[in-house]
Amino acid sequence: MTTPEAGLRTRVETQAEDQAVVVGIVGDVDQSTSEALDKALDEGVAKAKESGALLVVVDLQEVGFVASAGLSSLIKAHNRARDEGLELVVVLPEEHRLARLLWLTALSRVLTVVSSLEEALTKAPRNPA
Repeated sequence: MTTPEAGLRTRVETQAEDQAVVVGIVGDVDQSTSEALDKALDEGVAKAKESGALLVVVDLQEVGFVASAGLSSLIKAHNRARDEGLELVVVLPEEHRLARLLWLTALSRVLTVVSSLEEALTKAPRNPA
C-alpha cells in the first residue's frame, strides 16, 4: 500500500520470506503528516501480526525532517510492536542528519537503529510456527 498524504508517502510491504514487514516513509514528518505516519505504522504492526512476521522495519532513509510528533509516533509504534510480541527496527544510516536527532533525544537507546535495510532484515527472528 502507498499512501500519499500532505507530502508524506508511505509503503507497507512484507519482505524476508514473510518474516518482516517494512514500512517505508518518504518526505517530512511534522504535525500535519504525523497522522499518516501513525496509520502506516499501525498497518505495519497489524500486517506483521496477521502474517506471522516477527519484525517491523521502519525505513526512514528518505525522510528529511522529523518533528516531535513524528518522534512520538515512533515511540508509540515501538510500544505497540513490543506489546504484540514483535520487534521494531528503524533504518537510518549514521551519516543521515536525523541520526543525530535520535541520539540527542536518547531514542537511539530505546529504539533499535541500524544503517541499512539489509542489516534490519538480518534481525528478523525466525517464526518457529
